[in-house]
Amino acid sequence: MNFCPVCSNFLSLENESSSGYRLKCPGCIYYYPLKEMRLTKTFQSKEPAPITYPQQNKQITDEQCDKCGCLKAFFWEFQTRGADEQSTISFECIKCGHKWKNDR
Repeated sequence: MNFCPVCSNFLSLENESSSGYRLKCPGCIYYYPLKEMRLTKTFQSKEPAPITYPQQNKQITDEQCDKCGCLKAFFWEFQTRGADEQSTISFECIKCGHKWKNDR
């Protein structure tokens, strides 16, 4: 992005047929001739990055796994809704790795 040094407007790209391209200010008479033009395009992934929880942030509690019946599970707490609402607690069985959550 380039801005006009005179009036601070955003400079727009304009094709000047005789001299090539230039950046032109829509608010005043300023323009800047371009000697060469390079176009770049940035792509963003449509899939959000997976959320990972570091093992050191998980603590162990007495919670029974529905899948294997183990009585111990890692747990971690995080905020998924508004700050004025209660947080969500996620569990992961220490034996089989089954994950579940408890929305209070």
